[in-house]
Amino acid sequence: MTLRFAITLILFSSFSMGGDQSMVLESRETLKIKSISQAEYTVYKKIVIHDEKGKGLASVSIGSSDYVELKAVKATVFNEKGKRQGRYKKKHFTKHKSSIYGIIGNDDVTYEINLAAVTTLPFTVELEYTQIIKSLFFWPTWSPQDIIPVLSASYTLEVPPGYEFNSFSPSELSSTNPAKNTYVWSQVAIPAWPDEIAVPPEVYDRHRVFFAPDTFKLDQYSGSMSTWQGVADFYESLAQTQYELDPELVSDLDLKTATSLQDSISQIYDYVQNTTRYVGMELGIHGWKPHSSQWVCENKYGDCKDLATFFISLLKMHQIEAYPVLIRTRSHGVIYPEFPNSRFNHAIACVPMVDDTLWVDCTSDEATVNMLPRNDQGCNVVLINSNKSQLIQTPILSPESNQIKFEGLVTFESNGSASLEGTIEFSGVKASETRSGMKRSTLEERRESVIAMFRESAPGLELGDFEVINLDNKDLPLIVTLVGNIPRFGGKTGKRYFVNASLPGGIGWSGEHPSRRTMPYNAGLPSLYSSHVILNFSDEMTIESLPRDILLETAFGTYNQEYSENSGTLEMNFQFRDVQADIPYEHYTDYYQFRQSVKKAGSAQIVFLKN
Repeated sequence: MTLRFAITLILFSSFSMGGDQSMVLESRETLKIKSISQAEYTVYKKIVIHDEKGKGLASVSIGSSDYVELKAVKATVFNEKGKRQGRYKKKHFTKHKSSIYGIIGNDDVTYEINLAAVTTLPFTVELEYTQIIKSLFFWPTWSPQDIIPVLSASYTLEVPPGYEFNSFSPSELSSTNPAKNTYVWSQVAIPAWPDEIAVPPEVYDRHRVFFAPDTFKLDQYSGSMSTWQGVADFYESLAQTQYELDPELVSDLDLKTATSLQDSISQIYDYVQNTTRYVGMELGIHGWKPHSSQWVCENKYGDCKDLATFFISLLKMHQIEAYPVLIRTRSHGVIYPEFPNSRFNHAIACVPMVDDTLWVDCTSDEATVNMLPRNDQGCNVVLINSNKSQLIQTPILSPESNQIKFEGLVTFESNGSASLEGTIEFSGVKASETRSGMKRSTLEERRESVIAMFRESAPGLELGDFEVINLDNKDLPLIVTLVGNIPRFGGKTGKRYFVNASLPGGIGWSGEHPSRRTMPYNAGLPSLYSSHVILNFSDEMTIESLPRDILLETAFGTYNQEYSENSGTLEMNFQFRDVQADIPYEHYTDYYQFRQSVKKAGSAQIVFLKN
C-alpha cells in the first residue's frame, strides 16, 4: 500500500464518520495552453451521492460560448452495487440559450442533463468533459470546493516554453513542478461550502486559485494582465472610439436651469435614466466592448457599460470630466489588489469633483449621482484614465446616508387598545430599495408591507389610511404616513398591561450563536435607525415601571434608548447606529453580544397598572 493511498483511506474514513454522506471522491482539472489564444480544458469528477443535497451535483450544467466551445462530454451513472445504469455523451444533453436577467442577446449556451433521473439513491456519477478555450482572457478559476465535501482535488497546468502567467490563491495554496512547464495544485479533505448565514462572498475563495495571462488576444484585440494599468489599457482600447455622439440626437438635453456643477451632472444622469433602459445585447466582443453612445442613443437601451459610456459622452459634451470604472459587485466577491485580472462583472462611472468624487451607477433606476447602490459600495475597482489608471476602492457610505426614521403618536386606552399615527422616512439606500419594491407592488401589497413593519411591536395592526410620498422623486426621502388601530397593544395579566413601544419594529436580529460560527459575518451596510414615540395614556392608568435608559457604545455601533414621563404622556427615543459592514470571525462573539444586548433592550416592556 502506497503512502498516498493510505492517507486517502484515512481521510475517507474521517469524512464518512456518522453515516454515509454524499462526497466528491475525486476532482481533476487540466488546462493545456496551446498558444496565446487557445487552450484545452478537461474536467473529471467522480461523485458518490447518498442524499438529496448531493443530488444537486447530478444535475449537470456545462456552459459554452463563442469563446469557450464544448468539445466532448461523457457521463456514466452506477447504482449502489457498481452496476452501470447509463452512459451519456454530448448528444444526450439538452442544449439551450443561457438566460441572464436584462440580457436579451448573447452567445452563451448551456448543455444540461439530470443524471439522478435514471437511478435511485445511493448512486455514483463519473463526469468528464473537455472545452476548447479560444481566448485566455476567459481562463477558468480552479474552484474545487462544492456543496458536499471533496475528498481529493487537483489542477494541472501545462504551458508552452517561455509562456508567462500569474496565479493567485487567497489561502496561499502553492503548486509543484513535476515536469518542465507543468504546474500542479492539489488539495485533500475540502469541506463543503459553509452552512452559515451572512457569509461574506470572499469566504468562498479560500480553496480557489485564480489565473491570468501576461498577454492575451480577444478577437482582433490584444492585451495584458501583468499590471492593473494593462487591464485598464485593454478596456480603453475597446471603448476609446465609442464615445462619439451626434449632438443633434441629444438636443433636448438642456442644462440652463442647473444651479451647480453637481446639479448639471444630476440632470444628465436623469436624462440617461429617462431616455434609456437597461437591456443587454452582448454578442461576441460586446460582452466587454461597449456599444457606441450613438448606438445607445438611437436604440434607447444598453447594458451597464453601454449606459456608462453614454453618460460619460454626455458629460464630456458639456465639458465635464468623467471616467469609466470596472467593478466586481460586492455580492460576487472581491478583487484582490495584488492580482491584476479581468474578473469584473459590472461597469459604472466616476466623476471627479473639487470637494468630492461622484460614483454613478447608470443601471440603478432609483439611485442618484451621490448615492451608490449597496452592491457597488466598498469594492476594489479600476478607474480607467489613460496612463493614469488606478485600482481604488468605492466608498462605503456613512450610516447617516442610509436611514429609517419613525415619528409616532400612540394613544393607549384603558381597555388595552391603542390608536396610532405615524410617519416613516427612508433615505439613502433604504429609500431606493424600499421605493423600488413599492413601485413593483400593488396598493394592497404596499399596505401589507407597511403592516409587516409593525408585526413585532404592534401585532394585529389594523391599518387605516396610509400614503406613500415621493414615490416618483428619488431625490427626496421616501415617506410613509399612516393611521391605524392596535386592538391589543400589550399583554394583560390581572390589572397590569405589558407594552413594548419601540415602534415600528425594534432592533431584532437572528444571528447565529458563536458556538455555531466559524466564518466572518457580513452585517450589511452601515445604517441609522431612529424612533421617536409619544405615548398618551388614559388617566385610568399609571406607569408602574419603565425600562431603564441605555447607552451602548462599541466599535460595531451604538444603541441609545431614553424614556421620559410627564402627566399622562410618555416620550421615548430609540436610536441604533450600525457602523461596521463586515465582522471578522475573531470579533464575532463581541458583535453577537452587542446585537443581543440591543435586541434585549429594544424588547423591554413598560408596565402599566390599571387603577
